[in-house]
Amino acid sequence: MVAAAAALILFRLIRQPPILGYLLAGVLVGPFALQGRLVSDAETVSLVAEVGLVVLLFAIGVEFGWERIRKVGFRVVVIGAVEIAAMISLGYYLGRALGWTPTTSIYLGAALAFSSSAVLVQMLREKGQLMTLRGQLVVGVLVVEDFVAVVLLAVFAGYANQGEGGEFHVWPIVIKMAAFAVGALVFGTLLAPRLMDLLDYLKSRETLVIGSLGMCFAVGLLAHEMGLSAGAGAFLIGTVLGDTRHRDQIARLISPVRDVFAALFFVSIGMLVNMSDVPEFFGTALIVTAVLVIGKVIAATIGTFLTGHDGETALKVGTSMPQPGEFSLAIARSGSELASVGSQLYPVVTISTVMSSFIYPLLFNSHGVIGSVFGWILPSRIKTEAAALSSAIAKARRAMAPAKPAPHNLIRGVRTTAVSFGIIGLVIVAGVLISNAGTSLASEMGISSGLVGVAVLAAVVTLTVPAGIVLWRVLSELGTIFARKSFIRFKMTKRLHAAEALSVSVVSLFMLAAGVWMVTQLIHMMPVADMTSPATALVMALSAASTATLAMKIHSQMDKTFRRTLLGDGQGVVQPTPDGSASAGD
Repeated sequence: MVAAAAALILFRLIRQPPILGYLLAGVLVGPFALQGRLVSDAETVSLVAEVGLVVLLFAIGVEFGWERIRKVGFRVVVIGAVEIAAMISLGYYLGRALGWTPTTSIYLGAALAFSSSAVLVQMLREKGQLMTLRGQLVVGVLVVEDFVAVVLLAVFAGYANQGEGGEFHVWPIVIKMAAFAVGALVFGTLLAPRLMDLLDYLKSRETLVIGSLGMCFAVGLLAHEMGLSAGAGAFLIGTVLGDTRHRDQIARLISPVRDVFAALFFVSIGMLVNMSDVPEFFGTALIVTAVLVIGKVIAATIGTFLTGHDGETALKVGTSMPQPGEFSLAIARSGSELASVGSQLYPVVTISTVMSSFIYPLLFNSHGVIGSVFGWILPSRIKTEAAALSSAIAKARRAMAPAKPAPHNLIRGVRTTAVSFGIIGLVIVAGVLISNAGTSLASEMGISSGLVGVAVLAAVVTLTVPAGIVLWRVLSELGTIFARKSFIRFKMTKRLHAAEALSVSVVSLFMLAAGVWMVTQLIHMMPVADMTSPATALVMALSAASTATLAMKIHSQMDKTFRRTLLGDGQGVVQPTPDGSASAGD
């Protein structure tokens, strides 16, 4: 903090970005400078950087809110996919050109593919562009990059284990991340606003700050325990709080905490630079930095242009991205621990990160100059065709994204089916997590873990019943429509009633079989006591009875939240009625 304060004052006086001062201060006082007389514990430095990143991403989420990010939509996915694919390919071929092994080159490409959320958002905030279209697109792309980076880190960890005889699979990691993101958004939207209302009711600024940070680290810890990024969990719960009526109050109170941890984060990143490696790897790092800057500007610009934005907006996004950061260093560090990855990877990536940090402030404001140069060089015909292409892409994007969902029965049925499956999946995942935590706690307290498992099992099954009823109703209606059309097409109109009855019977058998299969799988996943025991039956009955009184209300709230948060649908939804039919609810 002494180094951060001195650097901040000095760089403010010379009108330079504080980020550069923090990084330089970290290099000068780090464990690799002055023989480690000032700071010698590199592990503590890394921990400070990780905690600082969690708080920074939480603050970013609060500032934006999920609704604003969701409206950016599919565009940021396209931009992120183009940029990540281009940089991994470019980094791989660069590594091969430098004489590195294929494995080392893959790690280099992965390290170059991701930008620093902390640096980019700090720069956007300082320039007053965080809430502009440029800021929204950049932050959306950063969200995509962070999730892909977590998947890649898990894949690389699995690759390392495979070398020791282990195996790894990518899709379970992707599914786990998707389930966690959906669960954090849906359950967060259900619970966080109510908790914030309680904290606000206490009329204590201290309670509001500590309570919101508690939620930040709680979700971050849950993500970490699931093998995911703690920063990603903090960001998600931050976006949820950013959509509440307490958003401005939280942002104002968190701002000083964010500034403190931002300083610690950037100083700690500078501390990780080993000055003794600079002379040996300076030339290679210079080449890597040049490829990184040019490649990211071009890839992000092309990706933004392909989503229908004009050339100026595309260039603004492109010049915002060339700054590697925390995930780049994490990937390089994980590679440096493998025998199959060259020892030059981590120092090259680290030095390149610092170099780009000094270049980035100048590059961030260079979109006007670069645009003028290209406008002067390119022929007018090419500029006219490019503008027409951008306009055509924008029109096609608007045509494919109508403002209101289509009222067709099939579309409504598919959406309702997806929501019902999502609710059932979230309830099951939450039940398994609660069962694992509850049984561990019960064992320490001397309580039968089997009885805890039975109680959770009964609660999960009861809570999924309303969604199952809606699912049965919608599938029956869709099956009936399909059967009627099929019989009419084959001129079997006299047997329409039989077709309807057959479709309902098939759907009912399918739902029954799916329910039995789900219960059997839950029994295998949870430590359940002997089902024939009177105590087990009593616990199961009490748990089901107590949960049944809340099942309909919980389902209704989850349905509304699921649709509003993920689908942007604020219209009426289908709700099960006591007699098993379905009705439209607001």
